[in-house]
Amino acid sequence: GGYHNASTETFGAGALSVPTEKWPLEVTVHTDNGSFTDDYAQSMQSTDRSSEQWSLEARLASSFGGDVEFLLGAFYLDYELKNNYTVYASTFELLGETFNYPRDIIPFEVDEDPFTLKSGALFGELYYNPTDRIEMTFGLRYTSEEKTNRSRTVFLTQLDDPNGPNGGYEEFKGDWDEFTGKYNINYHVNDEVMVYGTLARSYKSGGFNPISSESPLLINDPSLKEFDPEYINSIEVGLKSRWFDSTLQANLSYFYYDYEGMQLAKFVEAVAVNENVDATVQGLEAEFIYVPDNHWMFGVDAAWLDSTIHNFSTVDPTNPNQMGTTEFVVSAPNGSNTTPALCGTGCAGIEADLDGNEIPNSPKFSVNFTVAYIWDFNNGMSLRLGSNYYWQDKMYSRAFNTAQDELDDWRIWNANAILNSANSSWWVEAWVRNINDDNDITGQFQTDAVTGLSTSYFLLEPRTFGATVGYRF
Repeated sequence: GGYHNASTETFGAGALSVPTEKWPLEVTVHTDNGSFTDDYAQSMQSTDRSSEQWSLEARLASSFGGDVEFLLGAFYLDYELKNNYTVYASTFELLGETFNYPRDIIPFEVDEDPFTLKSGALFGELYYNPTDRIEMTFGLRYTSEEKTNRSRTVFLTQLDDPNGPNGGYEEFKGDWDEFTGKYNINYHVNDEVMVYGTLARSYKSGGFNPISSESPLLINDPSLKEFDPEYINSIEVGLKSRWFDSTLQANLSYFYYDYEGMQLAKFVEAVAVNENVDATVQGLEAEFIYVPDNHWMFGVDAAWLDSTIHNFSTVDPTNPNQMGTTEFVVSAPNGSNTTPALCGTGCAGIEADLDGNEIPNSPKFSVNFTVAYIWDFNNGMSLRLGSNYYWQDKMYSRAFNTAQDELDDWRIWNANAILNSANSSWWVEAWVRNINDDNDITGQFQTDAVTGLSTSYFLLEPRTFGATVGYRF
């Protein structure tokens, strides 16, 4: 098949692919859990991971009762992850049998053993109330992080050799540290209305792209070994209010985020390669809660989001020649694809212009409706019946914003009933989720040609009934 992302379709995370055409031959695919033979071009993904972490946080807060208060704190995290991602495919098996490759190098494997993170931070906030109506907060944080990754990427004879020195593993290490902070001001117009504004700078450390040290990607561009930190300069202004004898609560906010080096990932050679992209995001959020009496409650949450990528271009692994076909596309020794006839030897493809595109997974509109009714019994117990309906607009799953990236809008309807004891020491809840039993697609990701341009879909869970019992000590 050509680069139309339809050679296989994978439903669910790590599920078996559903092919579109039969092969003229049978191939046996061997996995850790057995083997199967079929005349379809199939692939199967397997993820095995385990993690351990411990953290410590200490805070010191003042309580002088005056116009100035403070908070000081320290935080430390030690995290370790062992992760193995393996792709079994009939195409890999066919190559292995044809060239008599050892069994342990036929599956595509990305192995992190282990990835570690050590993160420490010092932070503080100063609270100042110059008048009875004005509240100010000044915040500052210093974060220092160290990441290591002992990893390998095994693929036939082209990438790391599990039988070579050190088992084919390579060591990655990086250190990042940064100061961040915020300023917030609240102004109470009266006892029912408060307006606020916040300025902040946020930060997310960089990391490693889990690709083989033998990959032509690193040979052609060594900078891909790591990706840079991500920064957000943000502003938010809003209103929090109560109206009509406090029966109506209305909260409104507008925010604007200016991203420096947003970390966006794409699949290259079946692994996620992160790139840094500049982008802006702005949005409006509105929350309304109406409680006309002691029994009824109505709520509406609505949001508008606008996201834009700026001055960035990169190769689309599912369409390297920007033609939607396999014309001029050839296989590189490592199993990826190049388009030398269009952009020269070693070229991964023609870059797609992403300037003006939307950030992945950013629906333009969303809304959530809630209704509840509460019965208060003479013995002090209460019963709450509630329901909510959520709708989300269409969005793109990748920054390329192509037709194959577009996800339709979707919705979900839920309901529950909660019985509370007289002293609220215990409660029983019966619930049903996805009442309409819809199977809308809520997310997806596309892989590159190494795994057959497959698409993995994430669906709403089917209609589910259940009960929950709780006790408060």
